Parts: sequence; C-alpha cells; structure tokens
Amino acid sequence: MDKTLTVLLSGLGGGQFPMVVDLVGPTAQAFRHIAATNPLRKLSGPDQKILYSMLKVYAAVTTQNGKRRSKDGLLEKEAKLVADAAKLGSKLESEVFHGPDSDVLLPYISSFSDLPRQLTEFSKVVGGMLDLFGKRGHKEGNLYGFFLIVASEFVRLKTGQHYDEHLAELYQAVSERSLTEDLSGDAIRKRREYLKKNYPDLYSWMLERARTADESTAPRDPSWTEVANR
Repeated sequence: MDKTLTVLLSGLGGGQFPMVVDLVGPTAQAFRHIAATNPLRKLSGPDQKILYSMLKVYAAVTTQNGKRRSKDGLLEKEAKLVADAAKLGSKLESEVFHGPDSDVLLPYISSFSDLPRQLTEFSKVVGGMLDLFGKRGHKEGNLYGFFLIVASEFVRLKTGQHYDEHLAELYQAVSERSLTEDLSGDAIRKRREYLKKNYPDLYSWMLERARTADESTAPRDPSWTEVANR
C-alpha cells in the first residue's frame, strides 16, 4: 500500500512539502461519497490523492464556515516583528554605532558593524514575502485560503475547467462538513477572482504551486478539454 505521498506544494524556498500518511483509503472513501456524475471522479488515482491532500489541509486550518481557525493573528505578529527589525537597525545605526558613545563602545561593537544593514535587509526580504499575503488584517485569511485556491487551479490544470461546484461537493466529503454559503462553488469562484484581482503576486504564486503539483502526476486524461493558456 502506498503509505507515502510527497505533495509537491513547494514552500517559499521551493522545497517539497512532505505528507507521510496513508492516503489511499481516505482518498477513495471521499471520492466514493461524491455523485457519480461529478467529473472529478475521472481524475487519476495520484491526482485524486493530491487533490484530497489539499482539501484536507484546508479543512484542518479552517472552521466550519471557511474562516481561519487560529485566533492569535500569528502571521500579523510576525509581519510586525519583521517590520520592527528595520526600525531597530536604523536606531542601532544612529544611536549606537554612530551615537555619542560610539567611541567608548567601539571595542565591543566593531565586529557587529554590519548588523544594522543586515536587519534592514532582513526586513526588506522577509517583509516583502509576507506582503504577498496582503495588507494588515488580511494576511492570515489569504494564507489559510491558499490550499483551497491551489486545489481549484489544480483541477483546472487537470480538466480544463475549475468545476467549483464539484470541488465544493468533494470538499464536503473530505472535511465531513455540511456545505455553507461560505464554502459553496460560487464562494470558491469569488474568492479566487478576489485574490486574482487584488493580490496578483500571491495568486501567481498559487498558480505556480498548482503547476508544480500538476507536473508531479501523470498527464491528464485525453478526454479532458484543453487548458486555456494564461
């Protein structure tokens, strides 16, 4: 039995996201619970496991109505800390390395002279990455929607269409939750279009992850329609 599936949803650094679990049984069960006419049933076994994994992770990090499960705003706190790093670097530069007591401190700080620049660069690079997830107050919602949107784009790459209503039905089977308006096919479409319009860089990154997952499995069934070029 296949007990290891490496879901190729590369992280920010381009690495692989490993999921060492038995996905064969749960995946088959979820797909048995969707309508016989659901076109996602035509996906290959590996494609079904990839799609199941995406939806399972999304279910794990969200509540019944698709809102983020975490209430501590961790990503927002991290973004603030990263932004504060640049401010700290600037203050160190002006008040310590070039402050009134810099000559006295020189023997102790000379080996750290590059620290302000490093803090500024760190804030710029990491802050720029975090900004992909949106403005303040929106980052975590966009982050937790990642797997759902990647799943919808994965379906499009494999079938030529998003099949949002059918994806919503599969999500219901995967999450073992009843569908709500917040998790309907129309809601998935609106969420995808919102991200595409308002966060094009984040959306492009999601597309890249979907393509990586697409390339990790067998070619799609020749009966599927051709995918429109983007």
